[in-house]
Amino acid sequence: MPSLSIIPARAVMDESLTPNQLRVLCAIGIHTDKLGGNVWTSVRTLAREANVSERTIQSACVVLVERGYLKVVRRPGSTNLYEVQLDAPPTLASGEGVQELLREGGAIAAAPKRPQGTTPKNNVSADEKAVLDALWSKYPKRPEPHSYPAALKALVPVLRAGVEGARIVRAVDRYATHCQLNHTEPQYVKSMPRFFADEFWRAYDVVLVHGRTREEWARSGQDVSKFDAMVATQTQRSA
Repeated sequence: MPSLSIIPARAVMDESLTPNQLRVLCAIGIHTDKLGGNVWTSVRTLAREANVSERTIQSACVVLVERGYLKVVRRPGSTNLYEVQLDAPPTLASGEGVQELLREGGAIAAAPKRPQGTTPKNNVSADEKAVLDALWSKYPKRPEPHSYPAALKALVPVLRAGVEGARIVRAVDRYATHCQLNHTEPQYVKSMPRFFADEFWRAYDVVLVHGRTREEWARSGQDVSKFDAMVATQTQRSA
């Protein structure tokens, strides 16, 4: 369970919100990340975390949308996206169509409002998409589905900084191996956007032995000379 819930401070001081509505907003805020989104969780999970009924979750979401704390982004053929509005002042949004967006038992994606100017551009090249396509099936799975647009948005700046796509794919492959050998539980897998945006991939842009870097090998108390010998053997075989 995350230790933080990301919600706007004004919601805490809003006397028009009932305790249950505030609890629902807090439950949604638990599932946001630093990038601000593409985190899906079911109504059932939110109800359990907020200690309310699923019907209360849906009715509270309607009010939170109307009050300007949540924004509904309709995505035909896919799960609707809900963005937590951190900066915008509370405004009475039109409730038309909100009820149909909150389907019984559906899933909710919670995300803080993106900073201005960070909306993904449409000028992504085919080569950049090809890199993401090449690593997509390799990347370890998480409880929530990875978002292709968010991952692409985080990956493109790395590629445009001059990093070769092959290095990124190799780093993902090594991270997957690391997770497999260390039995990393899905909920602890790094989100794909953060893997690129936080330059977490650089930790795996190195040689691994048994899923560990040289630094990890040394921290575990194992002999690094054995690590170096195994690396040399790998290099000779690849040559």
